[in-house]
Amino acid sequence: MRLALIAALLAALTVPTAASADIFLSPFAGLKFKGGTNEFNVGTGAADAKLSLGASTMILADRGVGFEAEFGYNPRFFEGGVADLLSSSSVTTLFGNLVVALPISITRESLRPYAVGGLGWIHASANDQLGFASFSNDFLGLALGGGAIGFVSDTTGIRFDLRYLKAISSGDISALPEQGSARISFWRATVGLVFR
Repeated sequence: MRLALIAALLAALTVPTAASADIFLSPFAGLKFKGGTNEFNVGTGAADAKLSLGASTMILADRGVGFEAEFGYNPRFFEGGVADLLSSSSVTTLFGNLVVALPISITRESLRPYAVGGLGWIHASANDQLGFASFSNDFLGLALGGGAIGFVSDTTGIRFDLRYLKAISSGDISALPEQGSARISFWRATVGLVFR
């Protein structure tokens, strides 16, 4: 009993210094581009560059390993072209990601590059003007990418980020049934403020 108490006390004293970490909050904006889908997509809507918005919370240890929870919203995702029949559409994402960055001992307070990868939820939906090809599908998604964080003051910085998001599983059928299971993928490039 005494040995366990001593071990617990030693662990409590050493963990904070070994696990020193920053918590970052980052609202971001940018573009989604080079999208691909077999959903109802008249014209080039999914492939076109369009607005992307979101926010993330990242816990990143000084040694360079961390976790990120990220929310993204891509309005008008499938809309585009002169023959567009969609009245509204969007893709929403919610991901949990592992982050690996250069240790703070190397970068100090300069630009800190990182790689990110994780799994999450992708929700794609659209409404068409004629009422025959509306859909609302959910996917298990994969996110891979990277970026860099740089601070301009002790508490405020800028984040540059590039990611590839892709559905890797879906029980949903495409809005065009002959296309089989629903699929979606896209790239996203964003710039955001960072607060710690």
